[in-house]
Amino acid sequence: MHKLYYAVAVTLLFAMSACRLSETKDALPKQTVDLFVRYLQPEQEYKAEAILLEGDSLPLAKSVRFPAGIRFLDKEMTAVQMSENLLRYSTEFGGTFAQQAAFSFQDKGGTNQNIPLSLEILGEIELKMPNRLEGQVELNIASGGVLKQGESLVLVLTDRTGQASTVTIEGPSTSGSYSFPLVSFGNPAKGSAEVYLVKKQVRDEQKGKLTVHLTEELYSASLQVKIP
Repeated sequence: MHKLYYAVAVTLLFAMSACRLSETKDALPKQTVDLFVRYLQPEQEYKAEAILLEGDSLPLAKSVRFPAGIRFLDKEMTAVQMSENLLRYSTEFGGTFAQQAAFSFQDKGGTNQNIPLSLEILGEIELKMPNRLEGQVELNIASGGVLKQGESLVLVLTDRTGQASTVTIEGPSTSGSYSFPLVSFGNPAKGSAEVYLVKKQVRDEQKGKLTVHLTEELYSASLQVKIP
């Protein structure tokens, strides 16, 4: 009989412990991780930033430390106190583009998180300008130019006076070839100009109580063009 009482008591103890553990996990505050990556293709330079926010709503959230730090491409990111309420992790380094880059960190619940990047690097870019202002710009990207949902291409044009203007192409697309009116750039000054492309992806996902917001940007080399 005593053995039966003991077995029941142990079972109840484990059940109560499991309930307390479940309650503790449920009581954890909501967390949002804001991740940013920029890659300059001609310079082969990475810049990565991360902020971990804690709170039931973004207006009331505060930035906190990652419990065990955070790494990008297996490189430790450095915590910098930007202001009283803003703690940012960042790293900058050179290197060839990594096809399988990811952020890795541990959330407050003790779960190891791995957030992979998914942008494909831009291949050779061909940009043909029309011979009149009313004509069409023809853009062809050999590889990496097909856009998925949530991806975009931003063309940044700087004319001979230094004035910049942009055209944005939103995904999804079925090919890396695009055509749009030159007047989409506004009224740039005639003559020599430079254009570079920014391929961008904004991604949001929910992982339990962790909200992930990821922004990726790839910058191409500058192309020399002429405005008719």
